Amino acid sequence: MPLPSAADIQLAFGDIDPDLWESLSDDQPLPLQQHWAYGQTLKAIGADIQQLTLSQSSTPIAIALVGKRRFYRIIRMNSLMRGPLWLPGVTKDEQAAGLKALRKHHSPWRWNFMLFQPELVDTPENRAVLKAAGYRRIMTGYSTIWTDLGPSVDTLRASLNAKWRNQLTKAESSGKLETVIGGRKQHQYTWLTDREADQQTRRGYQAVPIGLVPIYAGIAERFAKGDDSVGVMSVTALAGRKKVAGAIFMLHGNSATYHVGWSGDEGRNLNAQNKVLWDGIVALKERGIRFLDLGGLNTADGAGIARFKLGLGTDPLTLAGTWL
Repeated sequence: MPLPSAADIQLAFGDIDPDLWESLSDDQPLPLQQHWAYGQTLKAIGADIQQLTLSQSSTPIAIALVGKRRFYRIIRMNSLMRGPLWLPGVTKDEQAAGLKALRKHHSPWRWNFMLFQPELVDTPENRAVLKAAGYRRIMTGYSTIWTDLGPSVDTLRASLNAKWRNQLTKAESSGKLETVIGGRKQHQYTWLTDREADQQTRRGYQAVPIGLVPIYAGIAERFAKGDDSVGVMSVTALAGRKKVAGAIFMLHGNSATYHVGWSGDEGRNLNAQNKVLWDGIVALKERGIRFLDLGGLNTADGAGIARFKLGLGTDPLTLAGTWL
């Protein structure tokens, strides 16, 4: 059988169809940026987000969310972040053909550009595939941590960094902390987004788009009511009645993203954030979530946060970067 070529791949843009996400493999993590609910959230704030379906012989082989913008009426700028999502059974050759077809469709000669950030680890092999497809790297990739929550709770705990695990044990044995799992109602997590917004203002930095949280929660309630794998989950650490630490997780299919984390001085003294993240992991497992994306690692400006995330014992990975 001849190898597939770009000419064998059909591209179709259209409305977001959540049912297609049901066809994805449960054994592969699903980035937040490529989940249908995130696409609907961006559409709710005015972004032009379309679903791209790549097919071979009329059979879908991949789906992706693509952001579209137009400048001066003729320049089209598209963005595909952390995708596409390949359907089960798709071969490496079919993936390579799909990437070439995607590149040929977005031709700078037709003023049709695409910023492409694939969910590929930064290896010489993956860079070679992207170059062979006609892409040119314009930005190096960022690093993150994907934690597999499939193993048992005992196995996950044993894999924790020794110092991190000792801090967790101290938080649990202090008798001063209680954690509460929430997220279905806004008042359960808005205190956290308020703290994060205040922190960003005081420190003069921009980080996660916290304003998307209630919109995302509303989208999940509207389109996936009763589905525990889509929406927002919050974890609040209480010392008495005082909120001393907390976190917000975005849930998207078989995966979740550690979106916001905050701890006050009292929380830090009690190692409360260790308990928040650990209890969050246990709660995610109970909901059937398989993978946790701990978010980007910034070892320069956020070295302390990076060390905290690395304490879970999972090796970080660096993505292949942004390509044009």
